[in-house]
Amino acid sequence: MNKVYIIGMGPGTADYLLPAATKELERADCLIGSKRLLSLLPYKDKKMIRLKCRTDEAVSYIKKNREAERIAVLVTGDPGLYSFLLPIRKAFKEDEYTVIPGISSMQLAFARIGDSWQDAKIISVHGRSKGNLAAEVKANDKVFLFTDAKFPPDKIAGYLLENGVKKRRAVVFEELTYPTERIVDTDLKTLSNMKGFGLCVMIIKK
Repeated sequence: MNKVYIIGMGPGTADYLLPAATKELERADCLIGSKRLLSLLPYKDKKMIRLKCRTDEAVSYIKKNREAERIAVLVTGDPGLYSFLLPIRKAFKEDEYTVIPGISSMQLAFARIGDSWQDAKIISVHGRSKGNLAAEVKANDKVFLFTDAKFPPDKIAGYLLENGVKKRRAVVFEELTYPTERIVDTDLKTLSNMKGFGLCVMIIKK
């Protein structure tokens, strides 16, 4: 029975894709991933399955076909950070899959500002509720956020201000590694009045 490979694709462009990941991508018969990740790859001779929100459908496909196909599941950044790895862990035994790490947008964001992330609180509001976000920002000197289109950086800044968060530096990283990459380094009040952000992550720090 073939193992399933969970491959970290890095933050965006091929420059940040690890050689170990490229090796397994080339060996795979079937690639499962988002439209954006699949579009990064040059392969014409492989089956490509676009992964949408229904991770259960992907798990079902893997279970039915992994004996006949060598399957690789592509995830943005590193599989260990808010990725499809969790459903795989629940559906398969540890010896039935292999994880190939990737460079996370979190790592790259901190590298861009020359800072470490070992002391950062990591939070995702990508497809998730705000939860106790304001309290977490108040309690931590350094917070990293995965954002999404429904709760973009300007709305996050406004929410934090409304909930009593003050004197914080906000750094927004948009389209990391792409030619359109943009970094906005400002305060929460200024950020709350900015619009039009695309694919972003954020660092909020004292």
